[in-house]
Amino acid sequence: MEQQSLLLNIASWLPRSHANGPGTRMVLWVQGCPFRCPSCQNPDYLNYQPKHIKTVDWVWQVYQQIPNLTGISFSGGEPFAQAVALAELASRIRAQAGTVVCWSGYKLEQLQQDNIPGAVDLLNQIDLLVDGLFIKEQAANLPLRGSSNQRLHFLTGKITYDDLINIPRQEWTLTSSKYIYTGFPGNG
Repeated sequence: MEQQSLLLNIASWLPRSHANGPGTRMVLWVQGCPFRCPSCQNPDYLNYQPKHIKTVDWVWQVYQQIPNLTGISFSGGEPFAQAVALAELASRIRAQAGTVVCWSGYKLEQLQQDNIPGAVDLLNQIDLLVDGLFIKEQAANLPLRGSSNQRLHFLTGKITYDDLINIPRQEWTLTSSKYIYTGFPGNG
């Protein structure tokens, strides 16, 4: 009996980005988040509603067709709300020497408690975790973070702080159908 591919509910995606981690990365923003951070940068991604339902196999095939990627970045929404499927995708990417960056409103210590289905499996596939809720009053111009309470966790050594030095804070991408902004707004 053939195993069915896991499903992802994707809010948006970019085939190539330089502002969402070191190197050139594919970025997935997942749909749905249990947090409601005031001034959330992606308020359209908060509700648990079907957006773009894709299989892990489909995303993996798309990833493989994009040349010269360093890895993938997961944001949202809340990636750990879809941890089981993202762990499978991340595993495939890391098996091909790609790196995985992930943002989460949860703190690392919460994720390690294994109370969220697939959380530990996804953590085991992440090279750099950026954890913590965005707090508007603590907005800061820090690499890959919107507020100073958010922490960087270099989980595997494949990504180091030095890899973050020249990452652009913001990026605008023109596709055939829309103009996409990504990155971290300044605190001024």
